[in-house]
Amino acid sequence: MKIENTTGKYFQENLEKQQKKINQKSLRFRQRRMSILFITVILMVLSSINMVSAAFYMKPENIKKHFVYILAFFFLYVLIGNLGKIKKPPLNYKILSNRRVNIGIFLMSIFILLGMYIGGKMGLPFIPKINGAYGWISLGSISIQPAEILKCAFVINLANCLAKAEDRDFKEGAILINASIYLFVYGILILAQKDMGTAIHYLAIWLFMIFMTKFKTKWIIGSISSGIAIGGIAMAYIYKYASIEGASYKIMRIKSYIDGLFFGNYSDEFGYQVKQSVYAFGSGGFFGKGYANGVQKYSYLPEIHTDFIMATFGEEFGILGMFFVMGLFFTLYHLIIITGRESKNYFGKYLAIGMGAQIITQVIINIFVAVGLLPVFGLPMPFFSYGGSAMVTMGIALGIIHNINAE
Repeated sequence: MKIENTTGKYFQENLEKQQKKINQKSLRFRQRRMSILFITVILMVLSSINMVSAAFYMKPENIKKHFVYILAFFFLYVLIGNLGKIKKPPLNYKILSNRRVNIGIFLMSIFILLGMYIGGKMGLPFIPKINGAYGWISLGSISIQPAEILKCAFVINLANCLAKAEDRDFKEGAILINASIYLFVYGILILAQKDMGTAIHYLAIWLFMIFMTKFKTKWIIGSISSGIAIGGIAMAYIYKYASIEGASYKIMRIKSYIDGLFFGNYSDEFGYQVKQSVYAFGSGGFFGKGYANGVQKYSYLPEIHTDFIMATFGEEFGILGMFFVMGLFFTLYHLIIITGRESKNYFGKYLAIGMGAQIITQVIINIFVAVGLLPVFGLPMPFFSYGGSAMVTMGIALGIIHNINAE
């Protein structure tokens, strides 16, 4: 009787199954990378079309600069995304989790933000006061907003903090204390520059990342409820205080927001931009007026190519066009979250979550401001708003996401 040896056959089949799983996973990562790139290209095309319409009448020179910023974005995206292919040494995202690198990024951020504040107070010519804030470095025709670019540094620092807490099984209170240190340092230095909008965005990113940890649902619900209650009380107090003669400009802006949100009464002095933006969305209707047929860009809505760029898009492409753009952004965010969920380590998980939070919270805030649901914060719309600093930030963020996917 002949006995067949099946041991070798068993191991061969098992090896083939494992290899098949690896190939399927590799294919999934490759498809995700291509999907993110495809969505990014579509958003860039739409932003370019919109910028041509918005800036052609008032500042046609900004159209050329916008295309230069797009090139800068893709350069950073491709460079950072493919650093992991360099074998000696491998320069993938994991290098950012190195303790010395993390501390270096944190100290560099403090140095830059503190330098901006001191330089502004000293009256250095290359740190001008713009809209009451010292947030820009102006070098001839080039302007850089460090606090915008340093959002990526903030996410890296916070991702390291949360990954460490996860590895060492910290309790909720310890996680909150450790993570609050980064928020406090970055937030204070940005508020010192009188840049309230950017500081609020840092807070939004921080909250988003904290809620993605092992915090219990009751903590999250309690925090949100407390935040809403405190915000409501603060709004009521500010609204009452704004009636006093000599109230600050920011107080009056918030009062104008409350008047517009609840009573439809937008002040021409403090709520003019929001009023014109709401008119743009309203006149666009469901299908829009058609490309280049918008009227708000003809000096009715000042600086429409910056923070209120989506007013032009909503006016010309309507609610349908806005839903399409928002769908693209949320699909992009979904792919980024999946990247974090399938990462091989906690640092990669929180790094992807943070970069995704940075993008989607900025999109939501910008849109809510444009339709009058939030006070004016001065945050640009990713890809769409004119500005090199925001485009550089997006290039770094999506480059890191590509790098994680390419692991």
